[in-house]
Amino acid sequence: MRVLEVHPNRRAVTVRIDTEEDLWTLRTLLKPGDVVEGKTARDVVSGRGEEKERRVITVKLRLKAVEFQPFTGRLRLFGTIIEGPEEYGVVGKHHSMTLQPGATVTLEREEGWSERAIEKMRGSGPRGRAIVVAVDYEEYALAVLSASGYKVLEEGLLRLPGKDDARRERALEEAMSYIAQRVAEAAGSHGASVIVAVGPGFLKEELADKIRALAPSAKVYSDSASMGGAAGVEEALRRQSTLEHLRELSIAEAERFLGEFMELLARERERVAYGLGDVWAAARAGAVRELLVLDSALYDLELGERAAKAVEEAEAKGALVTFVPEESPPGQRLKALGGLAAILRYPLPEEARRLSG
Repeated sequence: MRVLEVHPNRRAVTVRIDTEEDLWTLRTLLKPGDVVEGKTARDVVSGRGEEKERRVITVKLRLKAVEFQPFTGRLRLFGTIIEGPEEYGVVGKHHSMTLQPGATVTLEREEGWSERAIEKMRGSGPRGRAIVVAVDYEEYALAVLSASGYKVLEEGLLRLPGKDDARRERALEEAMSYIAQRVAEAAGSHGASVIVAVGPGFLKEELADKIRALAPSAKVYSDSASMGGAAGVEEALRRQSTLEHLRELSIAEAERFLGEFMELLARERERVAYGLGDVWAAARAGAVRELLVLDSALYDLELGERAAKAVEEAEAKGALVTFVPEESPPGQRLKALGGLAAILRYPLPEEARRLSG
């Protein structure tokens, strides 16, 4: 989640929702009485008699309830509209607003948002680090991305000869090799497991191939952007397709987690928990150090609410929570474990789990 602006006295915070992890963060932070301002679809009277039509309007909604929408990976907010377009007469009406990745909203709280809440917003998102590099025929920039935001590490001009100059192709080849080397070095020094090369045309593909050769252990993707340089990095981070590539951060973290989990399961069973009941008991006991959650578990009609409570309980007691997509290889392994798996801070005997549960 990107915190775009913290308003005076912290009474309002404007954020951009990038991933499903961000939806969960909002699920745990928002409470009745908060106000959310954003775009929403609503049937309104068009002005031609009593005929209604669907319009996208900007409203302020005073919350009454927040819940995940089963099977869709969206967050639904229920409440009363306190501000909206006067011509549609929506103020005072009950309404549900749907949030999903890509949305920008302003969150208001009468007493102000605590610094802890704002830091939780800033820290929301896939765990790990990625490098995003944006290149065109004039400039390039590379940035490191983490859950707390991004930082441009390097930018520069290509200074290529003119299109009719015989030296142009060689100069371009040397420039791509140099940028690929800098990206590979940045990925190594910052511990980045994912690299995304963006830009117009085929240049990004050529760069991505060179990076793969230099950083074989990293996941390397290419995506479109209209320009290179720092502006191209910013454009890429606004694109949902780029954000989907960054989901690999969660997948890489899930692979690491499952490796440690399976080792502990084999030699020290009391240091792990899996399945809803077992994880819930460990969370209640405050024993969960790390928790891996299948994203679809929160939207399951039968398990969703209980799974959400288990995650919330673990987070409240300091657990590190990572969400993993069901369609990924570690997601399938986690599904076989019941959708939730935990590594514990200390051994928790079976008897203690029964007492906690």
